[in-house]
Amino acid sequence: MSRRAQENLVSLALLLLFGMVVWLCQDFGPRARLIPLPLAVFGIVLTLIQLVWHNLGRDTAPPAEMISVDSAAIPGGGEGQPRTERTEEQLGRWGEAGAYAIVGLLLVLVFTAGIFPAVFLFTAAYLILSGYCSLQRGLAYATVLTVAVYLLFVVALEMQPYHGLLGGLWS
Repeated sequence: MSRRAQENLVSLALLLLFGMVVWLCQDFGPRARLIPLPLAVFGIVLTLIQLVWHNLGRDTAPPAEMISVDSAAIPGGGEGQPRTERTEEQLGRWGEAGAYAIVGLLLVLVFTAGIFPAVFLFTAAYLILSGYCSLQRGLAYATVLTVAVYLLFVVALEMQPYHGLLGGLWS
């Protein structure tokens, strides 16, 4: 099977998938359609553009190899390990257990304090403690992210946020 035929089959499968989403959305209420219906229509438009580009926009020349990398030019990470592989010392002393602990902390914050304090505290703490940002920049980014999440879910989608187990203390 030629590459063009494979691309056309994948595009047709995507069109079928997006069409099924549009068809299934017809049984949803108006608010329940807000996310899947526009995404499916956008997916159909992009897939149709891709189909036209695949079949009409190409010449007969073979496609250029976009990801051609000379592996000899990439220096190794030491002891014969590839550069992309993370070593134990790069992960720090906590390693994978630390990553699970961070996700667990986020869940505890959401259940106890609610979604918006958890988003703010977790984002600020991560950005500041990881060293990606200074204190002021980390707090600013956390504030912007929290406001964006609030505007998207509470204002635009009119969803009631979860206030957490401690939410009754402030109301």
